[in-house]
Amino acid sequence: MDVNNEHLKALLEKTDRAFQALLKEPDSAELNRAYESAKEELNQYISSVRNNLAKRQR
Repeated sequence: MDVNNEHLKALLEKTDRAFQALLKEPDSAELNRAYESAKEELNQYISSVRNNLAKRQR
């Protein structure tokens, strides 16, 4: 589980960095895309973890 926690931590940090950069330049299309991409990657990972946990509980 440590590997998953490290991956989750890295995704959260990536999303936070992208958000902080976007706050500095909110009109930047590139930074908007980077933030949306980071959020999507994080959401996909969380969804995957949830699905795996649900399968284990069956």
